[in-house]
Parts: sequence; structure tokens; C-alpha cells
Amino acid sequence: MEVWQVPVAPMRPFAFAILLAACQAPAPAPLELAVPLDDAGLARKWLATESLPPRAEVVALTDRMAIAATRAGRTPPASELAWLAAQLRERIWRVDRVASDGREAVELYRAAAERATSVSVECDAELQRALLSGELGRSAGDTFRELFTAYERQSADAGERSGCAERLKGLIDALGAYRPTGQAWVELQNQARRDVEARRANAQASPVLPLSAGASAAVPVPTVPLPVGLSDVVVLPDENTIKSKSVELREVKPYSYTGGGRVVLGLSGPARYEVGVLPPDVAAQRGYRVFIDVAGATLRRSLPDLVLEGLVGAVRVGKREHGARVVIDLTAQAHHRVFYLPDPFRIVIDLSTRDTPTVDQPKSGRRTVARVTLDPGHGGWDAGATGPTGLREKDVALDVAHRAAPALASELGIETMLTRDTDVFVPLEERTARANAFHSDMFVSIHCNATEDGHAEGVEIYMLDPTRQMDAAAVRAVSRENHNAKERARAVDPKLLDAQVASITVGLDVADATNRSRSFARLLQTSAVASLSSYGKVTDHGVKTAAFFVLLGAEMPAALFETSFISNPSDEGRLGTADFRQKLADAVVNAIRAYRDGLGSMR
Repeated sequence: MEVWQVPVAPMRPFAFAILLAACQAPAPAPLELAVPLDDAGLARKWLATESLPPRAEVVALTDRMAIAATRAGRTPPASELAWLAAQLRERIWRVDRVASDGREAVELYRAAAERATSVSVECDAELQRALLSGELGRSAGDTFRELFTAYERQSADAGERSGCAERLKGLIDALGAYRPTGQAWVELQNQARRDVEARRANAQASPVLPLSAGASAAVPVPTVPLPVGLSDVVVLPDENTIKSKSVELREVKPYSYTGGGRVVLGLSGPARYEVGVLPPDVAAQRGYRVFIDVAGATLRRSLPDLVLEGLVGAVRVGKREHGARVVIDLTAQAHHRVFYLPDPFRIVIDLSTRDTPTVDQPKSGRRTVARVTLDPGHGGWDAGATGPTGLREKDVALDVAHRAAPALASELGIETMLTRDTDVFVPLEERTARANAFHSDMFVSIHCNATEDGHAEGVEIYMLDPTRQMDAAAVRAVSRENHNAKERARAVDPKLLDAQVASITVGLDVADATNRSRSFARLLQTSAVASLSSYGKVTDHGVKTAAFFVLLGAEMPAALFETSFISNPSDEGRLGTADFRQKLADAVVNAIRAYRDGLGSMR
């Protein structure tokens, strides 16, 4: 997964050296395992040698250990497996400097801390994770945030954790100059408190398990109430759209992050489905689970169990008498929203630790915008639209996002994530999943418009609005943006698609988010026209509604920015210049600033 987060503060060259020299955590003593673990022994052997085997062998070993740790639950073997895997992954990152190795090491240290049954082991893992996070981002601000969050977790529980809390407090004081200010500091404290509450709920749902399978069966199942909120929603397809009693479950695509996740079920056609929640089963070493029963579903082939890190711990598929059941194992309590995408038919299960979507924002006055997700359209093998001289939509969108992100951080103090940071393909359903898991306050998808005749020019903004119908231009845009280059040959009934997406939007109960999306979309349109005015009169196509899949399911205000018509020779020439792209980026930043400052009508 390639995401990009703008550092809040640059790291002084000597800061990490001081912290590492003063605070490097010693490796915990090897734990006595209930059963022999060959991989753990091999990992210790490799860590004791001066040189490692080829990177592919090390990655394969760490992946096996991570999976084994997940299956072992919260036990001493699980913690040691994650700790050893993290050390190996960190070591190969320091040799090869492959960014994914460093990020994986951070997540493995997190897993080691969450699965630890010893406070000292948990503290060492927390410290290593915080230090490595800051080093990866080259930002002492990142280190401060991670240490502060860890400190809040440790200090929330009195007793034996006090020593770890004091240790972390000393490091926080040493990095006091990098403490965020203003709204960023308030948000960090709030996020830390939410994290503490989530950890406590997870600890209740997944208690420390004894090593003996027989003993574990005696542990009582906790009676923790299931969360109920605005995001517990199930949207079902219209019965009239279901033409067959039998469908094929072709694929299961899970996306898992710390704060949320998404599972997408790909089917051969529309189907009925039911959703339920199962409480923790300690005897089986399982926490909360969400299941989806798909009526009449058959499996073309056996779909393997999928084990992940983050909120979605695993996904399992099984046959039933009249269909198939998909079970999603969660590592913490979570809200769920289940809906479908009509073309091709997919069932989407969104999961989030955030209590509710951003519906508590004030309708007037300053609004909270601490995190923004920028979504550069297309990427990788999907170039998007191409101009007369060969300019590609995917390149323009990524460059505009790269220009807007640092400005949002430096000028507005907003944390920014890109759904893709390089020229890679990211599926539409994964883009929204990343924004939801990031707990974004704003989602902006960046694209270039196109027509077959190449005459149209200017800018326009799209949003989801179930109260308005798509016009002809919106229909063309939807057919282009909703499907990648491998899917566009399919004919789509625009009226049926519009009606289905409108029904889904209403079912998701996002009226408040729709109003905020409309407010932001108008600000973005006004900002874009003003920013590009130095190029002469700008054709203003206004704000329109369209059934864009990338906007569907977003928990926050969301808009799609059609920057200009890349099919128009004049617009393409401008899109190819750095100055024009910078003005487009400025338009995004200024619109977000205006929205945060409370401008824009909510009607």
C-alpha cells in the first residue's frame, strides 16, 4: 500500500541520533514458547549474524511469522513472533531502504505491543514503533505524536504500567519543541483518548489467553455491548434488479488499516444478502465478527482464508445450504456499513472505529478540518484520458496532488494523505476505504475531463446528490471515471445507474455529509475559476451531481474535481505547464481553507 503523509515538522539531523543513543530499547529476552517454533529460531539466528540472506527470503519469513502471530491471539508466542519479525524487517530496511519494509516493521512493532503479556515487552515495542515511525517520516513531530499516544495508553492504567509511562514521558519532554499547536494539539489529545478507549474495548473482547487450549476454553466470554450508531447501516438492492436465484462469488478483496477497513465481495450479478454480528468467542480465540450471508451464491473455486493486520484481522469464506457466508474477524469493536455497487455488482462492507461520521460539525462558523485525503485519479496501467499530444490524466492528477499536499500541511497545518503517491493503480473501492480509515475530514478526487469531439473546455465539480439527476455531461463523465480501461467496453444504462446510486446514497443516511459536500463543492468551483482567471475567461460548468463510485461510501464531505478538459488542445496545453497545475493546487488549498473557516452555504 502506497500512501503519503506530509510531515508536520522537519527533523533536525541530530535529533534521532540523540534519541536512539539515549533510548534504544534492548531486545526482550526470548520467551518460553509452548510449542517449538522453527521460524522463531531461524529469525533469532539471522538477527545474530552480520549479514542476512536475500531480501526475498527475509520477507517471506517475516510474513509467515506475522500470520502465525495473528492466529496465536494475545499470547507470549504471538508477541515474540511479531517482535522478531519487526526486528528483521527493520534491519533489512536499514540495509536496502525499501520504504515498505520500514512501514511493515512499524506495524509489526504495533502488533508486538498489542499482543504482549508483559508490560516491559509492550513498552519496548511501543518505543521502537514510535522511534521508527518518526525516522521513516524524517519528522520529530511524527515521533512526538506516536510517543504521546503510547504514553496516554500506558498512563491510563495505574500500577505496573507506571514505569513505562514515566519512561515515555521523559522522551516526550525531550521532544517538547516538536509538540503540535492549536487545533492539531487538540486533535492529537482527542485521538489519543479515542485510542485508549478502543484498546480497552479490544482488551475486553480479546483477553489474554493461556497457552493451554484446554485452559482457554474455561475463560468466560465477556458481555461487552455491541456499538450502535449512525454508521451501523445495511443497504439492500431493489428486488426488481435481482434476475437470477444463483450467482457466483468470484472474489473477496479486503483492505485493512488501524482505524478502519473495507471488504468487497465481487459477484456475477445482483443478489440478496443478510448481515449479522457475532460476539467474541474466547474458547475459539475469536473477537467480534461481522458475517454476510449471500443467498444463492456458489464458489467457482475455493477461496482461501485471508489474514491481515489492522482492524480486519481475517476474512473467511464458507459454503452454506442456500448460498455462501463470508465472516470478517475484527481486532476491535467497530461500526459497519454495508451497501452495494451496481456495475459490476459488488457488496461493500465498511468498518470503522470512529463512533460516527462527521455529523457533529457546526453548521456555521469554523469547521474542524484536521485531515484531508487527496485522490489522484487513475494510475499505473490505467492512464485515464489522454490529450491530443499524449498528455495523460494520471500524470496531471498526481502532480496537482503533490503540489496541494505540502501547502495544506505548511499553510493550514492539515495532515494529508494521498490515495496513491506514485504511478500505481489503486482500485476505486480502495481509495474511499483509505480515506475512511484515515478518518479524513475531507476527500477530494482529482481528475481531467474529456469529450470525444475535443471542443469542450473549462472546469466543473461533481458530488453525490440523490435529489438531483445527472445531465448528459455527467453521464459521460461517469462512464469514463467509474470503470478502468479494461471495463469501459461495457454498456451502462445511465438512468438505472443514477437511480441505484441515489437509492444507495439515501440508504446510507448521509444527508448531512451531502449538504457539506455541496458547500465544499461550490467553494472549490469558485476557487478554481478565480485561481485560473489569469489565463483569461474560464468556462464555469458549475457544480453537478453524478454517480461516481469513488465518492460513494465516503464518511466525510467529498467532491470530484474535473480540473480541465485534457481532450481540448488549449486546455491540454495549459495542463502540461507547471504554472497551471500550481494554480489548480492553489484552488484546492484555498477551497479547503474557506470551508474550514466557515464559508459557504449549507443549503
